[in-house]
Amino acid sequence: MVGEQVSIEGDGPVRHLVLNRPDRHNAQTPVMWAELATVGRELAADPDVRCLVICGAGDTFSSGIDLNELRDPNGFIKRLAAHPNGDPDPMLGDIAVAQQAFQWMLRAPFLIIAAVTGVAFGVGFQLALASDVRIVASGARLALREASYGLIPDMGATASLPQLVGRERALDLMLSGKEITGEDAVTLGIALSAHPDADVVAAAEEYAAAIASMPRSGIAYAKAAVDEPSQERSLRQAARGQAACIRQASLPE
Repeated sequence: MVGEQVSIEGDGPVRHLVLNRPDRHNAQTPVMWAELATVGRELAADPDVRCLVICGAGDTFSSGIDLNELRDPNGFIKRLAAHPNGDPDPMLGDIAVAQQAFQWMLRAPFLIIAAVTGVAFGVGFQLALASDVRIVASGARLALREASYGLIPDMGATASLPQLVGRERALDLMLSGKEITGEDAVTLGIALSAHPDADVVAAAEEYAAAIASMPRSGIAYAKAAVDEPSQERSLRQAARGQAACIRQASLPE
């Protein structure tokens, strides 16, 4: 699967999703978001996929939204701002379409690993946060910079970041726009592990290969149970998943 700004590589249980705008530091656009949403639907329908590794072409993960979208009078943000107020607000539909770029990752029946090198700013950081696991370069730079433009992170960070670091730290990172390194991300519980730049993708691939040796049903049901908002609902989801897994499992004699 190859798009204008996103490509999928590999055909086994581990696939690679590559953000393919190295000349723009993999800055994101509505075209990229539409391609990500399409890729998500196609991968979810492929029963062979166990793990997906997301990385950026070149030396950086994603520098955030393409600033041309903020400057261009015909860009996405300016088009949104042109919507008049209403009830319901007509702007919400367009934002919801953009959110589909990452929304499928929560429901995906396979593990998603972000291999973060260089920078992950703004919506680039949010893409990493939408993944299930983050493996990062020690010196990678991560920041949510939306507040500096008078905006908020609206592609999932408001839900995922508090789960990882708590409400207070999440608000601090969102509102201050402070940068953290890959090492900081591990310390805060945002990333699983940190490595030298040249080893990040290999480390993500090694981790993916280990997870991909497991049955897909276990991966899918574990994700579903972990993502429930309460212990009671998580237990119910785990019970449903376990029943399905037992029926499919190759148990020892």
